This record gives sequence, C-alpha cells and structure tokens, in this order.
Amino acid sequence: MVSLLLSVMLTSQAVTVGMPFLKLGVGARPVAMGEAFTAVADDANAMFWNPAGMGMMDQFDVSLMFMNLYGNVTYSSCATVFPLSRRRKVNMGAALAYLSATDTLRDEEGRTQGEFSLYDALGSAGVGWKLNRYVSLGASGKFIASKIHNYHAYSLLGDFGLKVKPTKYLYLGLVLQHLGTPRRFIYDIELAPTTVRGGLALFFPFKGSHLLFASDLAWPIDDPPTVGVGGELKIYLSPEDGMGSSGFAIRGGYRSGYHLGTWGGFSFGLGYEYEFTKVLHLTLDAVYFSYGFLGGSERLSLGVNFRPN
Repeated sequence: MVSLLLSVMLTSQAVTVGMPFLKLGVGARPVAMGEAFTAVADDANAMFWNPAGMGMMDQFDVSLMFMNLYGNVTYSSCATVFPLSRRRKVNMGAALAYLSATDTLRDEEGRTQGEFSLYDALGSAGVGWKLNRYVSLGASGKFIASKIHNYHAYSLLGDFGLKVKPTKYLYLGLVLQHLGTPRRFIYDIELAPTTVRGGLALFFPFKGSHLLFASDLAWPIDDPPTVGVGGELKIYLSPEDGMGSSGFAIRGGYRSGYHLGTWGGFSFGLGYEYEFTKVLHLTLDAVYFSYGFLGGSERLSLGVNFRPN
C-alpha cells in the first residue's frame, strides 16, 4: 500500500499514523447500527462508508450531520448522491466534513499561555457504477486540510469499494479506505489510517416495512481488527386521509475496540421519515454512542430524499 511504502521511505523522520478524525463514524444511522454500514451503504452516507453503494441507488439523496464530542469538539458533515447517467447506471457523490476544537497553549515550563484552535477539513467527490443487477463499483477522492495552532498540513486520499447483491435479501461489501499521501506538521510525518473493511447485510421487507441486520469487519493499519454489528427496524405507517405516510426506525449496535467500561462501543438510535409527496421524503435520525467511562457522543442527521418515478 502507498501509505506503507511511504513510511519505509521516510524512516529518517518521525512517522506515525494520524488523522484520527477519519475514524469517527459519520451519519447517525450508520453509527446507530454499530458502524456496520459497508454492505448497506444505500444513502448519501455511502460517500463516507463505501462509494460502491452509490451505484445501486436510484434516487437523489442529501444527508447533513452534526456531532458533539466532549464539549469542546464538534464535527459536522454534508453528503449528497445524484444520478449522473441513468442509461449507463452511474451516480456521482460529493461530501464535506469539518472537525473543530480548542486546546490549551502552554510554554515549555507548563504555564498556561491561552488557547489555540485546531481543525480538520475534508472535501470529497466520488462515483458509483452499477455493472449489472448484482455488482457495483465505486471510488472517491478526498482532500484533507488540517491546522494546529499556526501550522497547516494537507493530504490526498482515496476510497475504493465493491458492493454485491446476490439476492434481494443479502448484500456484501468491501472497501479500501484512506489510501494516499501522508501529511506533515513541521518535522512530524503522519500517515493516514488506511483501512480495509468488509461487511454483509440481511434485508427482510414486510408489508412496506423492513428489518435489517448488518455486520462489519474493519482492519486499520495501526490497530487490531474490530467488529461491528447492528440492526434496524423500520415501520411505515400509511395515513387514512391519503396525504403523506411516515416511518419510524429503531436502531442498535455494538462496535468492538472500545474497552473503556461496560457500555463502551454500544449505540442506540431513533429515526423518523415523512413523505411530503410520493417522490420527496424528509428523514431525521439521532444516535447516542457510548465511549464508556469517557462519556458519550450524540449525532443528529437530517436527510432529504428525492425518488423520481
């Protein structure tokens, strides 16, 4: 891999695996399902989880997320997927993400000198191509810009994914994430947390509603592999007056690797979808993710889904 080759070439300098914000789960729905979304990837969050999922989408989709982490750290994102060529079954996506925080500035003797800000910004564009009714491929490119105090660093990364649907009830996914160039702060070189993810999902529709189970195996270059499992129960209600239907979702999951107390790695989420028209839907999702004795984080996502006839 490119990141590993670069680490060998730069052995004379301080080299570590950094860019930890790339490991934060994006989207309330994927995080609520234990971050087991590689094989699901059926909404705009596919831009962050598996770009191949865009190839099997037949709608225009937008997702906004806001996350609060430990009080002084905030993380927000926006992603969209839209048809590029219906005849060739190609969809395109774009995404933005921004993490900001403040920290204490100290001198060499540890005395407080005030505060400083830091941020990580991400801009991404990708494409998904449905080869046939069973297989789609996807790729995305990401530009990372980071700042710590008065120092800046940049990186170019890519994601490459595969999604397979052998039956209407089973989905399989595979993705290589964060492959690309390192970034440099002064003399320190940071590699991206290149990760291989594989997953499967079981989808059971019933009476217009559905039950979804998913599992992921993620293996970053700097940590042992982790497993995520999760599920989603979504129930649609049709009103008697024939106006707009609505849907409610309950989600839960677990991601290993958070050995920080009894509840570390567990997540629980709720969702609501309202059908303004037959082609326009609005979704609202929320999740609480536990980091054990370190506390937890909340994510709130707002989605707009346009499904043309």
